[in-house]
Amino acid sequence: MKKYKFKNRILAIILSLGLIFTNGMTQVKATTEDPDVETYTIGLDDTFAPMGFRDGSGELVGFDVDLANAVADLYGWHLDFQPIDWAIKETELNSGNIDMIWNGYGITAEREEMVLFSKPYIESGQMVISKSGSGIESLEDLAGKTIATQSGSTALTFMQEWPNDLYDQLANEPVLYPSYNEVFADLDADRVDAIYAGDIYSRYTLNQKGTLDEYEYFVDETSIEPMGVGFRKTDIELKNQVDAGIEELKENGTYDEIFAKWFGEESQSSNSSNIVVTVLPSLLNGLKLTLLLFAIVLVLSVPVGFLIGILRVFGPKWLQAIIETYVFIMRGSPLMLQLMVIFFGLPYIGIALDRFPAAILAYVVNYAAYFAEIFRGGISAVPDGQYESISVLGIGKIRGFRRIILPQVVNIVLPSIGNEVISLIKDTSLVYVIGLGELLRAGNIAANTYASLVPYLVAGAIYLVITAVLTYILRKFENQLKW
Repeated sequence: MKKYKFKNRILAIILSLGLIFTNGMTQVKATTEDPDVETYTIGLDDTFAPMGFRDGSGELVGFDVDLANAVADLYGWHLDFQPIDWAIKETELNSGNIDMIWNGYGITAEREEMVLFSKPYIESGQMVISKSGSGIESLEDLAGKTIATQSGSTALTFMQEWPNDLYDQLANEPVLYPSYNEVFADLDADRVDAIYAGDIYSRYTLNQKGTLDEYEYFVDETSIEPMGVGFRKTDIELKNQVDAGIEELKENGTYDEIFAKWFGEESQSSNSSNIVVTVLPSLLNGLKLTLLLFAIVLVLSVPVGFLIGILRVFGPKWLQAIIETYVFIMRGSPLMLQLMVIFFGLPYIGIALDRFPAAILAYVVNYAAYFAEIFRGGISAVPDGQYESISVLGIGKIRGFRRIILPQVVNIVLPSIGNEVISLIKDTSLVYVIGLGELLRAGNIAANTYASLVPYLVAGAIYLVITAVLTYILRKFENQLKW
């Protein structure tokens, strides 16, 4: 009796977490919905300080965030800021997931073929940064060197257009990372000779590091680029409204106030004497989504996997073949790819899911396949004599399976299920690709904001704590479920 009470307590805890977090998210969303207010979704890379990033409490701040909100105030709009993977920003826009790209978005000829740009509202160049004593003082000094930059940024475009075929003279192809934090980390680790990054972000980061004497840098004068807001090609009216709004802000002095706030002598600094205490609230906020996703996927995928496993063993041949194909596809393709197909691909056949439901669907479909194979193996491992005994004794197939076969299957598969449970808590970090801010994403944002690897270490410590708790629960299960 004790083991059943233990199982019920654990299940109640998991379901309660899901209800608490779901209720919290629903309440937040309800406060922002107003049918009388026009709502637009702005896509941004929330690691791109000081244009758009998160402060220690996890709130979105930055020059572009303030400017966008000021324009929205003029028209009475409500804005939803949606973090996205910067490498697929145009996909997010043209698939209808966001309405604008507003985040230091450089205007280039290549991008103008995909999106409609506003008038430029600020300019920036690219900066070459290297370690002190590197001897890199001009673009020509980069010949034979290894360079790192952000994937999906205009930096790579400018590099490819360097004069005198300099790009072809690099030691190898540029090293690309999802964010500039990894780019700077690669330079600090001496794995690359220099980095090529936006002037605005680079100056902010160097200021955060507080170690200017350790670096040499200069602005590439050939790379000055205007920045604008990106729209879908058909949103001409919206584009004109934003252009008029920014122009009005320049005329009434609001633009200058926002500019001085972020780029003037009194501009805000995110340096903190105790970075752990500062970033902990944002990390814990990301942890909520991690635990919510974990709990829902676990509660749904285990029973679905169990059902599929039973059908895989006892179902008709044609159904077994379908299930085998499904399992092969799920186990043979990356989970990240499955996430992207479900979120970006399904709308093309008329099925559009919000980010969180899309993540739930992708994870359940993926993990159910793994659990199905685990249960299939457990069922197959029970000796044939057990099934024969059920038939001879006249117990009945369903009752015999439930009372005799199933307890043995659970004992066999529990260690393997435990391994998948541990993997699931870590795999939740992949949802960043569809713009969800889980724990590791929160750590990445904080690392960019404070130009430090400490947030990664704190996030890692939180993962270890969660893994330790799960390991303890799983061991209790194994001890309690020994028949």
